[in-house]
Amino acid sequence: MMRRKRSVHDSPTSLIIDAMMDRYVSWREACAAVEKSYRDWLSARSEDRAAAFTQYSAALDREERAAAEYQRLTEEAESQVSRITTPTAAR
Repeated sequence: MMRRKRSVHDSPTSLIIDAMMDRYVSWREACAAVEKSYRDWLSARSEDRAAAFTQYSAALDREERAAAEYQRLTEEAESQVSRITTPTAAR
């Protein structure tokens, strides 16, 4: 995966957006790997089916971790945005 070089001038908002895009791309790549490994498992010869299922299962685990990381970062970003956009109570 290609990552953009960070600059000292990058705002916190642009950094979080870049991180979210990186996580999204990682998750989508993991999804594609699941699809491929599933097709490989379905078309595997009987003697190769157990190994193909193991690869499919591992791809599912990687996709789940990538999805959880993307979700975590999305929730963090939402929290940051709500802190910025929510007016503070008058004192």
